[in-house]
Amino acid sequence: MKTIRLIISSILLLFAVQSMAQAQSTDITETFKKHFNKTVQQVEETESADQKRILLNESFAKMLEAVDRIESRANLSKDEIAQLNSFENGILEKKNELNGSDGFDKVADEDLDDFSEYSQDFMEQADKTLTIGLTTALLIVIILLLL
Repeated sequence: MKTIRLIISSILLLFAVQSMAQAQSTDITETFKKHFNKTVQQVEETESADQKRILLNESFAKMLEAVDRIESRANLSKDEIAQLNSFENGILEKKNELNGSDGFDKVADEDLDDFSEYSQDFMEQADKTLTIGLTTALLIVIILLLL
């Protein structure tokens, strides 16, 4: 009888720990999507092409810095690091395309609204999600807000 009780208690404890772990994790790509959605709205509300370009550059720079800080501070597995690097490369590619660097043609001023929506689609269609701890997620949100 004690053995059965011990087994049941162990199983319940295992489920409780698993539930707590799931409750304290978040999807980093969702955080970036929300941040970039706000950027797209700001770009669409802005009249000046120079200001639109500045908004997009600042947003990409904030996301790249957040990714760098996550890499240096979070305890990630090799698979999570690979996913994060893939996401970082996509953001860097969009920034290079915006500015016409690294072999890309610079996005024309009249196409900045379309480019911001195109970049937003990239964020929305990120094929892999990266789940991280709640503490790291809060760090990302703080970084994005402060930068």
